Parts: sequence; C-alpha cells; structure tokens
Amino acid sequence: MPTLELPTVRPRPSRQSHRGDREIFQVEARVSNQLRHLSQREGATLFMTLLAAFKILLYHYTLQADVVVGTPIASRKPAELEPLIGLFVNTLVLRTDISGNPSFRERLGRVKNVALMAYTRQDMPFAKLVEEFQRHHETRRHPLFQVFFQLQNTPA
Repeated sequence: MPTLELPTVRPRPSRQSHRGDREIFQVEARVSNQLRHLSQREGATLFMTLLAAFKILLYHYTLQADVVVGTPIASRKPAELEPLIGLFVNTLVLRTDISGNPSFRERLGRVKNVALMAYTRQDMPFAKLVEEFQRHHETRRHPLFQVFFQLQNTPA
C-alpha cells in the first residue's frame, strides 16, 4: 500500500498518536445542486464526485497519483443483523490511481469503479485487512491509509 506523504508543519512522531484533526464544512445549496447534477450526468453518486475532487486535492499537495483513502460504510447485509438495534459500520479502503493527466470525468470514472468494487466487498472485516497488511507496516502510520473521507449529507 502506498503511503500518502502529506506536507506537515511538524515531524511525524516515532509512534502513532491517533491525534488527528478534521475539517467540517457545508457546501452552498447552489454548488450542492450543481454537484448533484454532475454526479447524475456521470452515473455517479455525490460521494463519488466529492471523493474524486478530494483525491485530486491530495494529488495537488503530494504529487502522488496512487491515492488511498479510508471511508466508513454502514452495513446490515447478513439477514440476522437486520432486527438488531445499533450502528454497524465497517471501513472501506479506496485506492485509486489518477496518473496520466486524465480529465476530471476520467478520474471520476476511476473513483466510481473503485468504490463500486469496494462496495461488493464491504463485509470484509476491516480488522482482517489490517492484520494482512500489519506485517509490512511501520508503527508511525496507519497500515492502510493516512486520510479518512466521510460525507454526511443527511439533515441535522
């Protein structure tokens, strides 16, 4: 798995601290409607469109075309989980190669394909993925991704 080398103000600690940060913002209704229209036109979801834009932003800061991002997904696929109360969330690892100077439409297509493939495997326990990659990772970083992307588009 490639490691995303984001520019930082301070050096990375020798051990992972889990003290990340987050950026929360709202998108104006006009821009949101334009993004939804673009998504529909491309046969993608709003999540896929925003993730493609986010991956382009990460490329801008890192010049790394092989970008890995984590994202949550809620799932109740096994029928025996349907009547249970609670939130069942798994983490997907979305790796996209955006090399070759493609257009935004092509990058969105790549992100869409990766997301759809990941959705078909969403029941793979995240802990199992970490276990598989753990033997090849350093303790200063998460073994699968350094950036987490989440879209919350439900009313408050």
